[in-house]
Amino acid sequence: MKLLALGVALLSSAALSSTLLDFQASEPAWYARNDTVMGGVSNSRVRVGGGVLQFTGQVRLENNGGFSGIRSNPAPFDLSQFSSLTLRVKGDGKPYALQLGTSTSNGVTYRNEFNTVAGRWIEVTIPLNSLRPTRSGERVAGPVLNPGKVVFFGLVIGNNRAERFALEVDWIKGQ
Repeated sequence: MKLLALGVALLSSAALSSTLLDFQASEPAWYARNDTVMGGVSNSRVRVGGGVLQFTGQVRLENNGGFSGIRSNPAPFDLSQFSSLTLRVKGDGKPYALQLGTSTSNGVTYRNEFNTVAGRWIEVTIPLNSLRPTRSGERVAGPVLNPGKVVFFGLVIGNNRAERFALEVDWIKGQ
């Protein structure tokens, strides 16, 4: 009887977890979105290969710059069945932020920071209700995230420091 209960529990937890992005395919495509949109000179590169998303570059502070980011091309992502997202990442010890967008035109993204450990794969869980509305990296008043209306994923680094960075993402799961 205990074995049956354990089996049901495992199946239930597996059903509640779903891989959203595993970087095995070329879709969705990703592109850089750096402080150059506001006159800055930071740069980044995004590459998907070997089942891993690689986000690398350099944040620079000239011309009021200070961030580098990437976004997935717009596509509907219904996350309403999940309460959190878990990312498997290998970073450089720097903090990054996950961003979700529900519109490509209003400039608002929902974001929360996460830490990385230099050179080690770790899993980071971000509750969806912890994502706060921001515009240009600054918190704004606004509605809470509607997880059923997500149209893009993003990653950003902006620590008010000129620095090189490197982040790899193995997968993103909804839970």
